[in-house]
Amino acid sequence: MTQVIFSFVVDAQPHFTYQGYHLARSILEHSGVNAGAIHVHVTPEVNESARAAFTGLGCSVIEIARFGDGQYCNKILQLSHLQDTNFDLAVLLDTDTILTANIIPHLRTDAVQGKIVDLPNPTLATLQEIGARAGVSQFPNVVPVDAGPGETFAGNYNGGFYVIPKSYTATIATEWRRWALWLLDNPGPLRRENKEGHVDQVAMWLTLTANRLATAAVPSNLNYYVHFTGQHHYYSPDIPICMLHYHDSLNVLGLIEPRGALTDGAARAVALANSQIARGFDNRIFWNFRYQKYPERGSGVGSRDEPLQYKRALLESEGIESSASVLDIGSGDLEVLRPFKIRQYLGLDVSENAISVASAARPDWSFRLLSEAVDAIPAADLVLCLEVLIHQTDRASYLRLIELAAAKTLTKLIVSGYDREEPQILANHMTHYYEPLVESLAHTKRFRSIEEIGAHTSVKVYRCCV
Repeated sequence: MTQVIFSFVVDAQPHFTYQGYHLARSILEHSGVNAGAIHVHVTPEVNESARAAFTGLGCSVIEIARFGDGQYCNKILQLSHLQDTNFDLAVLLDTDTILTANIIPHLRTDAVQGKIVDLPNPTLATLQEIGARAGVSQFPNVVPVDAGPGETFAGNYNGGFYVIPKSYTATIATEWRRWALWLLDNPGPLRRENKEGHVDQVAMWLTLTANRLATAAVPSNLNYYVHFTGQHHYYSPDIPICMLHYHDSLNVLGLIEPRGALTDGAARAVALANSQIARGFDNRIFWNFRYQKYPERGSGVGSRDEPLQYKRALLESEGIESSASVLDIGSGDLEVLRPFKIRQYLGLDVSENAISVASAARPDWSFRLLSEAVDAIPAADLVLCLEVLIHQTDRASYLRLIELAAAKTLTKLIVSGYDREEPQILANHMTHYYEPLVESLAHTKRFRSIEEIGAHTSVKVYRCCV
């Protein structure tokens, strides 16, 4: 039986963690490998909580230094760290890919596999010039690119998917590094076409071509782009779409939103991928992604436009500025509270990015990560927990947060959530209903009064007095 491992690189930006997390989950769902066969290479700046997303799945996490341009070339170091690992095939992926079927049956051990590039980046003439400068004496056949029109050389594969046999690992690990550094020292041809971001891909082509390694192109189905409209020249109707390559097509909900027209088969693959992402929703990973990628949407529709003004007026009427202290559970980007004059404020959030944004908005206030270590969180005169409960992915987390809010309330808790199940709640992978909020609050036996004081979007707002 062929032993296959998977490998990809996660850089410091939160969207890499988000993408990589869902990629790893898709590999586990479809490939039948154990989690330890997924090798997640992280750059030094990736923080511990991001690394924990992968160790929590059971993946092998390896720190690598930055290499070459410090961006696209970082992936080149993967093979050096994998040489002592037992495998027959190493599948190297970009994080902006996701499996939708088992890819392993379509792999082979006697050649380096990849999918011919989507577009001629760089052009065939420039690739030929680079090869000539590098001393290539025998060029591969000219073949169509996947999206067309246009041509390239055989072996010029899209950099998001390489399949490397173990017998080629040492050669490719050494030569890929060498040719990448050579291209960075000789940037003229790529720079002329503004394609310097393709250094790693061209370096791989030079490695395969100069060393005359056996190569085999795979169907589009194994690396199917959805970020623009094209013909998918190498598509095979005989096998399913096994992997999507979505590039920058994640929308504000963290789902794939294709930029191009889709066939029925591709639409089904995207729907399957989005279903996988929805099932794996993780608050910390998602909100870090959201605050980085879509800061204008930030904490969501409940903290923008009319709901924003509504909540500010409600909190003002509830005396937020006269409270001796305020504890904000789920502080988000602070868009609602930012203008208020609060004497003593502590904001809690699961997202490091949210805390970074909020701290910049009000550097005079205090913030900390919301973690399991709740004993050190001080109680407050006024506790807020607005549109946080609706995002808890399981009942235990929902009840635990209510108990925290109740326990830390000295005088008054203002909290919002659902009082009944509705179709739009079920349809949104980010929202969850467990029981009427008023019942959950009553079960704490902490409050002498629980009163509904407002509503907006689909949530009710309650004032709970100790």
